[in-house]
This record gives sequence, C-alpha cells and structure tokens, in this order.
Amino acid sequence: MSQPLHDLHRHIASQGTNSGRVVAVTGGIVRVATEQGVMEVSGSGLAVGERVVVRDGVAVKMQGASDTSLHYV
Repeated sequence: MSQPLHDLHRHIASQGTNSGRVVAVTGGIVRVATEQGVMEVSGSGLAVGERVVVRDGVAVKMQGASDTSLHYV
C-alpha cells in the first residue's frame, strides 16, 4: 500500500545536501555511498574513494578532505 505523503516527504528530504564516498564512476554518472544508501548523481573529475558532497544531484569533491589510504577487506 502506498503512502503518498510519506513518499513525497522522503523524496523532498533526499534532495538536500548529503556527504559520502565515491564507489563507482561511469562516464558522467557517479555512485556515492551515503548514510541513506547509494545515490547516482552527476559529477566530473572524481575518483573512486574520494569524499564528496552531493547538492542538487551533483557530486563535488569535499573541501579539506585529506587523501587517506583505503584498505579493502
């Protein structure tokens, strides 16, 4: 059963600013892992592992983010 008001609220709230880490880059589409889940947004000049801020569907490299080593397990 659909709850239109709840769905609309979630959609509007998700358009705010989120931060996360780039997990995949395909052309101009960037996948970013955030607290709310994985988002597909546009972006350029980004690499996997970089910390980004997502605003209005565009990923931008986070200012002041130091390049740290990632360890995959």
